[in-house]
Formats: sequence, C-alpha cells, structure tokens
Amino acid sequence: MSCKITSQDEPSISMFAWISPGRATLCELDENGGVVVSDSAVSCTYRDKQLDLTIRHTKPIHEGRYICKLRSNLGGKHSYTQLKLQECHNQLHYHILDGNVTCGARGVYPEAHIHWFQGPQNLTHSSVSHPSIPAEDGTFEVASTLPHQHQSALNCSLWSPSTGRLLSSIQMSPPASPPQSRDTFSRATSFGAVGTTVTLFAVALILL
Repeated sequence: MSCKITSQDEPSISMFAWISPGRATLCELDENGGVVVSDSAVSCTYRDKQLDLTIRHTKPIHEGRYICKLRSNLGGKHSYTQLKLQECHNQLHYHILDGNVTCGARGVYPEAHIHWFQGPQNLTHSSVSHPSIPAEDGTFEVASTLPHQHQSALNCSLWSPSTGRLLSSIQMSPPASPPQSRDTFSRATSFGAVGTTVTLFAVALILL
C-alpha cells in the first residue's frame, strides 16, 4: 500500500504513519527521516514523500481499513485504504495408506472443496470430506479421502465454491503393493498464483 504526499510547498513532517485496522501503528517516520517499523509482519519504505507499506504473507486476519496519517506544519491529513483478500491457498499434498488416498491443502481462503477424478470420471461422490479446520490466521485446512484402491492415476483438485474456479490440481499414481504412506508437493499444479490475491487502492494526501 502506498501513501504519497502532494504539496506545492515543502512540508515539515512531524508524523507520517500507517495505522492498522486495529488502530496500532505499523510504521512511521522518525525525526531523522528514517522509518520505524513496529510490527514484524510488515515492512515499510519511504522515498520522495511516499510511504509504502508491505504486509508479508497476507491472510484474512489482515483484512480491513488501513489509515495513512500525516501531521506537518501545513496541517494534518489522513486517508484510508481498504484491504480485501480475494483468495489464498497453499499447494495440494496427498498421502496413500492401506489403499486409501487422502488429499488436502492448508492456508485456504475462502473455504474450498476437494474433487476427485479418474480420467473423465468424477469420483467425488465416493469420497469422504473431512471437516474444515480453521487456523488462527483466518484460513482453513481442507482434506478429503477416497476410501478405495484404484488401479489407475487419480486427480485431486481444489475448487472454490464462491467463484467456481479450479485453484490447484495434483496427479497421483496408483498405490504401490504393499500399500505405503507417501506425501508429495512436487506435482501440484496451481491455476493462478499459489499464495495471495488482494484488492487495495493507493492513497494520496494532498496539502494545499
């Protein structure tokens, strides 16, 4: 998020800061023009009258209205930026045990569904969905088990019910004999970014 001062005259800044939705100061300029960061989850840079705020690993708990606040010899101003998380997810993983295949993903937002395919055949109706597990950061862990041994490759897909989009997909081979437990992340294919998609707007503080 960027906050830029626009002024005909050069202001003498006494305060220039980003404030969180919970009213905590995230970062601000010090008296020497350096940036003081008060939250380890963010980073801030200042250049050419612009204070940029970066939130690392944006999650649902970071949603809300952020305030850019300025005090100077030319007056005080504040402006807002609304941060809205559209979706995020980590890569799918799976394990095979006793002929049962379990597929899941962590860091999912909003809640998504696991679908199963064997070639063109949809096997989702034969699967058992695990209850979604909420995390402290507002995301969910989702998983599903296909409780049958199959002799050909399976496809596990992560679908967003809110958008109808395919978020990620992973191919898995039939279980070995005897069955072995196995976890993998290497063959997951994501459609769109693995991580975070957010909506926000830059703000400007105009001093006349």
